Amino acid sequence: MFFGGGFPSSNVHVYSNGRMRYTYQQRQDRRENQGDGGLGVFVQLMPILILILVSALSQLMVSSPPYSLSPRPSVGHIHKRVTDHLNVIYYVADTFSEEYTGSSLKTVERNVEDDYIANLRNNCWKEKQQKEGLLYRARYFGDTNMYHKAQKMGTPSCNRLSEVQASLHG
Repeated sequence: MFFGGGFPSSNVHVYSNGRMRYTYQQRQDRRENQGDGGLGVFVQLMPILILILVSALSQLMVSSPPYSLSPRPSVGHIHKRVTDHLNVIYYVADTFSEEYTGSSLKTVERNVEDDYIANLRNNCWKEKQQKEGLLYRARYFGDTNMYHKAQKMGTPSCNRLSEVQASLHG
């Protein structure tokens, strides 16, 4: 019934008084009654076409940032740059210097530094979780070697995050 079809109507089994009997039902094909079938199919396909169109437009409207925090040759981010304020290394495409100057460059560098800090926070959290998990396992199993290893385990992202935050506030 969904795309202009209908229920099959050849043999219909009808039970009456405990006995099964066959009745034959005739129906006219819906497409004969529909008139112009092309318009009906178009109307039925319209929601799908709208979804495809919206999806395609959203892909066009979302643009990737003009930088990466690591080299990404697949998108052309191969030229190394450093931000002025926090000295964060980032990578850009060939045309970056022509497209971004003055205030737009400052905005990009602020975004680079914000992304860098967000990555540091995320990595710091992961490092702390890993260290705490190792400490917990060492205590649970009574493994002193594992416990000392866990205590000595560094958290470089947390250290760098502390340095960055000190330079922002100091």
